[in-house]
Amino acid sequence: MGLLIAAGRWAAGIALYPARHIHWKIIAPYVLLTIVLAGAGTYIAARLVTGSLKERFDNQLAESARVASDSVVRRERQHLETVRGVAFTDGVAQAVEQGDSAKLLTLVAPLAANNKAELVQVLDAQGQQVLGMRQSGAQSLQYGQLPAADEQAFWEIVQSVLAGRQDVLGDKFAQIAKTGDGYALYTAGPIYDGDRLVGAVMVGSLLESFLPAAKGEALADVTVYDFSGAPLASTFAATSDPEEASLAPGEHALDAFEAPAGLRESKTLFGRGFALLYGELTVRNQVVGVYSVALPTSFILSAGGSTRWQMGLLFAVGMMVVLASGWALARSLTKPLLRLVGTARAVTAGDLTARSGVRTGDEVGVLADSFDQMTERLQRQHLATIRALTSAIDARDPYTAGHSARVGQLAVEIGTSLGLAEAELQHLEIGGYLHDIGKIGVRDNVLLKPGSLTPEERELIERHPRVGLDILAAVELSPEVIAFVGGHHEKLDGSGYPRGEHAEEISMIARIAAVADIYDAVTTDRPYRGAMTPAQAVDIIKREAAQGKLDRRVVAALERVLAGWERRRRTDPALKGFRLPERPLERVA
Repeated sequence: MGLLIAAGRWAAGIALYPARHIHWKIIAPYVLLTIVLAGAGTYIAARLVTGSLKERFDNQLAESARVASDSVVRRERQHLETVRGVAFTDGVAQAVEQGDSAKLLTLVAPLAANNKAELVQVLDAQGQQVLGMRQSGAQSLQYGQLPAADEQAFWEIVQSVLAGRQDVLGDKFAQIAKTGDGYALYTAGPIYDGDRLVGAVMVGSLLESFLPAAKGEALADVTVYDFSGAPLASTFAATSDPEEASLAPGEHALDAFEAPAGLRESKTLFGRGFALLYGELTVRNQVVGVYSVALPTSFILSAGGSTRWQMGLLFAVGMMVVLASGWALARSLTKPLLRLVGTARAVTAGDLTARSGVRTGDEVGVLADSFDQMTERLQRQHLATIRALTSAIDARDPYTAGHSARVGQLAVEIGTSLGLAEAELQHLEIGGYLHDIGKIGVRDNVLLKPGSLTPEERELIERHPRVGLDILAAVELSPEVIAFVGGHHEKLDGSGYPRGEHAEEISMIARIAAVADIYDAVTTDRPYRGAMTPAQAVDIIKREAAQGKLDRRVVAALERVLAGWERRRRTDPALKGFRLPERPLERVA
């Protein structure tokens, strides 16, 4: 249940994750539902498995009790066969009457060895031992002398046999009795000479000898008690005294000996938990004692814990599979939408070149295509507006007609050669279109002056980047465009204007702007000089780069694109601008 609660809290945390993550909105309900169902399933399965294990344990305990009881009964039947064999062997009755133990030994020993009897005793009619035999070892068929015991004549089975009693099963009787080597299960029967009772034969097995065999059959520890509940022998007691092992039943245990189902009791023995089932030890319809079988309960706890861990692990793996599958599904569904969101954010930030590129046949694809078309139209309108403004600026000076458009397009060519991103290329284009907007603030007699400028007039001209920045301050343009407008006359060595910035202060956009502006300016006719050839322009630019005024990388990029640019410049009407050919050029050297 703790795992279920923790998983539920985790799922709730997912559900409360920032709402902007739409894939979590898709996944979270399914994850939460999976956690609830899997958690409930794990709990129910664990309960069912634990209940099933408990039921199987109870059945095993009852079966162990039955098998242990049957094992004792089978041992008693072996005794009975030996008792009958001895009683009906010719010469045994006469040897008993004569007290001839040597003759009895020759007659009884083969029968005892054949039936693997452990203890064999022959008594006369007065209950005195005539022959006592004990098996020398568990694997031996040799017998040694068994000393006589004075109390044997008073055993209940001896008294019953010598008194000629019978019950519903006949004249044989069984008893658990104490011997010099411990407690033993005995079976006794009469020896007749004709119709005359001359003695009794007893065959027995020490409890400590046959209880391990009973344990092996029952797969449970077996303990035998007397009628007061004192343990007589136990498979627990291989290294300890049974009485010291706290094997005695609980105070109500003996009440169960009259109940058909017996009594079940839980105890801790030798540091382990056990379940004990008590019952009456019945032989030949005679209750000869009390016994118990014991099974360790630890395996139920370990199996239940193992089941919970296994189910928990299965649940965790299932959750990971569900989460991974849900994540993949949600990503496949939301990826186009997230791309559209990213494109919208880029456009909002001023990147009108951004396109989602989503091409799917569903509603998201239709929305993305419509958005891309809208953005493309907005970009065209934006550029068209800027071009119109550029044309108005260039129209003031017919000799620089198309200059702004050419600077913008050449800057794009250089930027492409340098590997700049699409968004930066757009900034270069717009910056080129607007870079001379500040010339609006320069008087015509200065801007269009055919001759040399005075220092005051040159100062007015060099103010046009600052004027351009002031004009564009109210317009929300990207920092890159502003850098182009304000820095297209800056030089890396600080000799440029209007701020005299140095290399570390000049961005790549401004460095490209400077090279593109110089190239187009010197290759265009001006009132005070004629246009230079591309080769002459490149020489001038390379010379300034060598002097540390221009960026060498930008100059190298210009050289790479120059041939293509000149072809485009000659053929593209958009780069020609306004021309007034009727005004003669005043060329200067």
